Amino acid sequence: MLKRNEEYSKNEKLLMVLHGTSFAVYVANKDIDKYAKFKALEDQELSEADSRSMEVLSILDRLGFPMNELGTYLYKEVITELCDSLKEITGKRSDMEKCRYLLAQLNDAFSQFYHDIAREYLEIGIKPFHLYIQQALEKINYEKVDLDLSYQIFGANPVEQNYGLQAFQLAAYTLGFSIDKKIHPPIVKKLANTPNDVRLKANA
Repeated sequence: MLKRNEEYSKNEKLLMVLHGTSFAVYVANKDIDKYAKFKALEDQELSEADSRSMEVLSILDRLGFPMNELGTYLYKEVITELCDSLKEITGKRSDMEKCRYLLAQLNDAFSQFYHDIAREYLEIGIKPFHLYIQQALEKINYEKVDLDLSYQIFGANPVEQNYGLQAFQLAAYTLGFSIDKKIHPPIVKKLANTPNDVRLKANA
């Protein structure tokens, strides 16, 4: 569970450093502060990137994601990165190839796409990155899901899918792309080759 940066004890901070999560937690806490102001409708100058991040966090919040879990904020990074990759899509044949490539990357837990976000940006290992996202997915509160929003994104009968493909749909919705309508929350699975034998205790 996330806490404000100043609320972590020295031992907790040491564990985060040892587990390689300290910078990811720092980034997530910055997002928590910005999102609290965003929800409170407080005046704040937001860059295009921050505005997109707040929009994605709002969507995840309305879909029942736990807003005090690191994995939710890591998942936000996946979706916003996808938004950057998809925002120039116009429907050309070359764009379709780009989408196929992205979908293949999203299906592979150890792809360059995830590596760039986890290792290059957030300085967290690939396995912990996915495990934290899985932990957030396991804590989705389906009783709090905005079913109207879920229908707009996934349709009435969403297909069971992994969270990489769901991220693609969430990014498409964020960018305003129309998708075929397929009022139940989607069932989300982990990526096929995601590790499942490690549990982190950095925040214990």
